[in-house]
Amino acid sequence: MRILSKLKILLLALTLSVTGARAEVMEVWSHNLENGDYERNVKQYERLRPIAESLGAYVEYYLEDIDGAPVSHFVVKFDDLRMWGAYRDRLGANPDFEKWNARFRSKVNALQVNSSLMTNIFDPDAKADLYRGADLFYISQWKALPGKTLALQAILLEAAKIVDENGTFAQVYASGYDDTFMVVWAFTDFTSAATQWQFIHESKEYQRFFKKAVDSKAGVFVDQSWMHKTLPYEGE
Repeated sequence: MRILSKLKILLLALTLSVTGARAEVMEVWSHNLENGDYERNVKQYERLRPIAESLGAYVEYYLEDIDGAPVSHFVVKFDDLRMWGAYRDRLGANPDFEKWNARFRSKVNALQVNSSLMTNIFDPDAKADLYRGADLFYISQWKALPGKTLALQAILLEAAKIVDENGTFAQVYASGYDDTFMVVWAFTDFTSAATQWQFIHESKEYQRFFKKAVDSKAGVFVDQSWMHKTLPYEGE
């Protein structure tokens, strides 16, 4: 089983290397709120953050609103896949992490709803602190249909380029393990988001692209959500 696990990680790394592994990489750990209280999740994250940062990670917290059912996210980010690998090697042998793991892992597991490893495929120069100063994000998730991974990737990259050229900061992430993609639009607040949203969707270029994307049948829409970054606060 250990050999299979190592093979699985190796295949994942090889897949990510094809899709821009030199750029920003992030682990996302998603949790339900403990007794409906986000501050309780943050308290738990604050126990783990110093350990992750001491091992070279850049840490962010997000609060996601999905139709009134909030989810919190503990995100550890790296400049590239190699830095992520070095972090992972050090984490398992870290005595502080072992103490945290022994005391709190079962509690965290009970709240966890998902985890993923994503790499930035839109900006090859992106670093871990890419969203410095940004606090509001619209995120859509997509899954490629069989044999259509590269086609969907090309479509989402084109979409992000159109959005970015229309004045909204956009990025695209990929998980080579299960052919899923995440498109991120960043805003300063909901007012600017609403203005830019309308502008982009009324753009003739975006309308032409959207029709082409639908006709391609390369992937399926999975989910969408709004997220607030709550740590680190890096606004003005």
